[in-house]
Amino acid sequence: MNELESLIEAIKSFLDIDDEILTDEMVQRTIAHMDTQFSPTLIKQSVNEIINSLNDQGLNKQQANESKQALVDTLKEMIYGDKVYTDKKKKLVDALFDKMNMIFDQAIEKYHSFSIELPIQLEEGAQVPTYAHDSDAAADMYAMEDVAIPAHFNGMPIKTGVHIQLPEGWVAFILPRSSIGAKTPLRLSNSVGVIDSGYRGEVRALYDNISDEPYQIHKGDRIAQMLVMPSYRFKANIVDSLEDSDRGEAGFGSTGV
Repeated sequence: MNELESLIEAIKSFLDIDDEILTDEMVQRTIAHMDTQFSPTLIKQSVNEIINSLNDQGLNKQQANESKQALVDTLKEMIYGDKVYTDKKKKLVDALFDKMNMIFDQAIEKYHSFSIELPIQLEEGAQVPTYAHDSDAAADMYAMEDVAIPAHFNGMPIKTGVHIQLPEGWVAFILPRSSIGAKTPLRLSNSVGVIDSGYRGEVRALYDNISDEPYQIHKGDRIAQMLVMPSYRFKANIVDSLEDSDRGEAGFGSTGV
């Protein structure tokens, strides 16, 4: 957040200006410049950095808010120190902290709107599932042992050593990584593995080897990805007919190749 640090230094320099030459117009221009400095790119970058920090620390919403307040208090101390500012300078500092609070609040809300606290139990030697990028929907799962899958073998279980405790109303899907389908002869046996909220066993990936040669998986290889999302149950409502749609009963291949 070098841009933010630079902005804080600029504000501190501005606050050293003699009160007698500080005008309302100068304050308003500085606040307007602040709006420019807090660009959508900076805000997005800052929000993602805060989310990554919250994720690393495993904080809940209350702890995240407490951490935010502690950080804001520290920054206020950096800017204010033991100084008492005039109304004009205080207006400037308040505008700065309004912007910073907006970033923190966006990050905390986004973090807790799109994530859950997932209890994970690891067997010895297992790795925690990880997201490779901020925008990834699914987390990579790692093999916890070396496995050789024989040629034309179906349903070889690959250990991850990961056990999860999903909240009621949530489900996890075990999916193949795209690179496995494109670059190896491995195919996930059940296409998609479904982990229900009541399951406490190890999360494994079942693979087929469709080649004429054995395929070696090494400990630490990323062998699957796990997608966690809400699960909705339906209540069957039996009707005599369904509403018409522009597609109707057109099925496989109806939209072209």
